[in-house]
Amino acid sequence: MKINICKHVTLFSLAFIICLVAVIVSRLLSPMVLIHEGDTFLSWLPLSAMLAIIFIFGRRGVVPVILGFAVVNHWLMDLSFREALLLLFCQIAPVLLACAVVRWRLGSRWRYNFPHENRVVRVFWLGFFAPAGIKFLMYISGVWFDYPISISEFSDSRSVIYHIINIQGLISAALIFTLLFYYPLRMVVNPHYARVFWRRSIQPLYSLRKRVFTVSWLLALIFILIILCSPGEAEYIAGFLVPVIFIMFIIAVREFSPELIAFRWGGTAWFLVAYNRNFLHGVGTDYSLAFVLSVLIAVTICIFYMAHIYHRSEWLRQRWKSQALTDPLTGLPNLRALELHLENLPHAVVCCLHLHNLEFLSRHYGMMMRVHCKRAIARDLQPLMMANEKLFRLPGSELLLVLNGQEPEARLQHMVDHLNSRKIYWHDTALEIEFGASWGKVEGTGETLHHTLGQLSWLAGEACMAQRVLALTQSIETVSDQTTEQVLMLNKVKRALEEGSLTLYAQPVQRADGCGYQEILTRLVCDGELITPDRFIPLIARFNLSPRFDMLVIKTLLNWIQAHPAAGEEARFSVNLMPMTLMQKTSASDIIALFTRYGVSPQYIIFEITEEQAFSDAETSLRNIRQLRDFGFKIAIDDFGTGYANFERLKRLHADIIKIDGAFVKEIERDPLDAMIVKAICTLAKAKSLTVVTEYVETQAQRELLLGLGVEYLQGYLLGKPQPLDD
Repeated sequence: MKINICKHVTLFSLAFIICLVAVIVSRLLSPMVLIHEGDTFLSWLPLSAMLAIIFIFGRRGVVPVILGFAVVNHWLMDLSFREALLLLFCQIAPVLLACAVVRWRLGSRWRYNFPHENRVVRVFWLGFFAPAGIKFLMYISGVWFDYPISISEFSDSRSVIYHIINIQGLISAALIFTLLFYYPLRMVVNPHYARVFWRRSIQPLYSLRKRVFTVSWLLALIFILIILCSPGEAEYIAGFLVPVIFIMFIIAVREFSPELIAFRWGGTAWFLVAYNRNFLHGVGTDYSLAFVLSVLIAVTICIFYMAHIYHRSEWLRQRWKSQALTDPLTGLPNLRALELHLENLPHAVVCCLHLHNLEFLSRHYGMMMRVHCKRAIARDLQPLMMANEKLFRLPGSELLLVLNGQEPEARLQHMVDHLNSRKIYWHDTALEIEFGASWGKVEGTGETLHHTLGQLSWLAGEACMAQRVLALTQSIETVSDQTTEQVLMLNKVKRALEEGSLTLYAQPVQRADGCGYQEILTRLVCDGELITPDRFIPLIARFNLSPRFDMLVIKTLLNWIQAHPAAGEEARFSVNLMPMTLMQKTSASDIIALFTRYGVSPQYIIFEITEEQAFSDAETSLRNIRQLRDFGFKIAIDDFGTGYANFERLKRLHADIIKIDGAFVKEIERDPLDAMIVKAICTLAKAKSLTVVTEYVETQAQRELLLGLGVEYLQGYLLGKPQPLDD
């Protein structure tokens, strides 16, 4: 409590002392001019000091302002108590009322961002309303009291133009000279603001170009002011040089901050009106003086607004530029930012970090999961990076690192090991993401850079398989050959899909009695070359050709069924649907429309989907699966047991068939644990009325053991290899 009281007393004392000194100094500095054989203020600067103090101290400055003005009035004027009280009311009440209105309009932070924001409100209420209010109250009170001659100019019943000049003097004090007091006083109260002012307004002028401009501009301004403020008079000096000053400040708007413009303009305007022999040369009437003051006020408003608008537009331009170089979701710099960054680092080491499985997982959990992962990786890598190193975002499943310093491969390997040792969680679910990385020195920009990034991308994908960091410098020929081969293969795949050039193969899936169905397998044909799935499936998945490929397979099979009708209600074929196909909203309805058009019963077909699709939370995939099953198709879960499947999920599975992955079959004769897993799956599947199929059955011993464990259907080379469907 004592500390708070001391703080308030200290603040009050500081405000009072500053106010007292500022009011005295401002009265001495207030420029005057002789009109009608009497002096009148061209600018009443105590108003400027009052506004500056209220802006700095807020409501804590009100009482010090009142006391400061009361003390100065008592010291300088011989007034009765009632006259002094009324004079104090006339001087302060309109300002306080205007400040209250501004606070009501702008909120509790009305003093902040001064003078940059909400200029219209501040200019009207503080720059026009408050001065007019002071003049009005002084004029009315002058009718009631005979003020001393020292302040009679505010209340004498003289000409209208004379009172207009009085009001203009008050307006100029509020608009032009408030900032001339505000900045120095704020620096005295808060030395930290002096450093901020220096950093924002002075330090940017240190560059060579701005330094030359600033020195030249200041010398020219000082030279003109010396001429205008000299005691001698010269014809036409003001007519030529004053417009030059206006033009100089308009030019300076581009180079100086708004704070520096306002401060320098206030000082320049004070010299012009204080030493006004040449500035007002030729001004022989009150009307001419009123016109000059009006022009000065108008130019002030224009200069301040131009400075604010120009620097606001520069700020927006920089912000838009920053946004153009930054990914809006992850907050990481993008590929365009990488190009600009590498222009200053011609021999930088660029590292590509590949996130294996991210593409697939994002199809199940949504795009925000991908964003979350990249943000988490950026946070994890930040402590391992040097101050001048950056992480960039690429589309897809990769991030780019620009490293400096020695041993980039060892550092990158440490980063990859660090990421592989940690788990990323999405809604309390641990994501199975593996990391691989490649690195190489980049020389050049444009197409050269993009070509190198493509090679690094491919090499980073290979690094995931190799479980180590790969260097492009050691593999440049291999990478070039492999990426070229992939581009050629992609072109072949696209051409085969456009021409519908594919061949259907069938592999038997049989029960113990030899009955069963055929699984449809596909080979693409291009230029007479038969392309196997291990070569085209990764490209189809990577370049989003899955829906197109699956629909072509189904259409080709339907044509074959129409050409080879057969009787029976049992399903005859199973067809694989790729994950991306089920992610399309209209996939199920398109498939149903095809079967309806061809007049083929859905009971002929089993659709095989991966267990990730079956157990995913992707609404589109689940809706498509449900729609296919409701139409009459049977659903089989392929490769069951190797991904996310578990017994809890099997309990709530909506399917007809599960295909146990061959990983549990290959060693089943020698590994009792595999046999126990298969047995448990079969037991639970029968409770759910699910049919169980096993893959990769290659020996008679495997066949007998699997049938004994409860498997109903078998598939593998023992029962038959894939053969062309027409055979």
